[in-house]
Amino acid sequence: MLIQNVHLDNQSETSDVRVTDGKFAAIAPHLTPQAGEEVIDVHGNLMLPPFVDSHVHLDSTLTAGQPEWNESGTLFDGIRIWGERKQTLTKQDVKDRATQSIRKMLTHGIQHVRSHVDVTDPSLTALQALLELKHDLKEIVDLQLVAFPQDGILSFPHGKELMEQAVKEGADVVGGIPHFENTTEYGWESVHFLMDLADRYDKLVDVHCDEIDDPASRHLEVLATESLERQLFDRVTASHTTAMGSYNDAYTYKLFKLLKQSQINFVTNPLVNVHLGGLIPTPSAAVLPGLKSLPQPA
Repeated sequence: MLIQNVHLDNQSETSDVRVTDGKFAAIAPHLTPQAGEEVIDVHGNLMLPPFVDSHVHLDSTLTAGQPEWNESGTLFDGIRIWGERKQTLTKQDVKDRATQSIRKMLTHGIQHVRSHVDVTDPSLTALQALLELKHDLKEIVDLQLVAFPQDGILSFPHGKELMEQAVKEGADVVGGIPHFENTTEYGWESVHFLMDLADRYDKLVDVHCDEIDDPASRHLEVLATESLERQLFDRVTASHTTAMGSYNDAYTYKLFKLLKQSQINFVTNPLVNVHLGGLIPTPSAAVLPGLKSLPQPA
């Protein structure tokens, strides 16, 4: 296929682009059509490199309503429901759903995908399925997998061992969820552990950090400090960080200074957190703690 009169980014003149066997074979100001070659004139329309989806969960994609709908809409109920669905996973189940979502991404020009994969599962079924899919689809999509401890590293039985096993089996990135650990101290320790793990295996880092409506959740400062002290800088990503919206101005000012020094990346996921955040009522001084404002545990 020959695509004529393409406007490439940062170029003032149009170019011709030849595609052979699904890959770009030549780019030049003018290319002569070959015998029998399909020719498309795009009249100066813009051609861009593939888009990036920097945060998705392909292990849980297309599972809405399974085994039940999230009636409250909260992240906590979403995690609880996923915990039930996780018990029924098979490799083929994960691969079928993930393939369907990846093909939808491809139709929208996305060819670089970072997927978090829940590894708080002793069988590591989802990780193994997506590692196989990564290999199967490597010619059409660059799939990067994050070892994501949905139920915590220290708060889940053998969480540390499962994280390391996931990295050994082929996870590209070390993840974490410090705000979801049982205690603040566990959260801090989980950050130290995951950074050590990334250092030891020379991996990138992408942490679900402070994705909670709680101004006291401040694990981001620990992650940023660890990155700064280890000189990892943009090899580290903080995802969500929605608690930042609840911080007071004085603390935020100090935090931003640290974040600038650390040079870490952020993935904010606004379309997700607009729906999941702000749903749990904020207690007032006139309400006895825990009696009226908190949802009842399942």
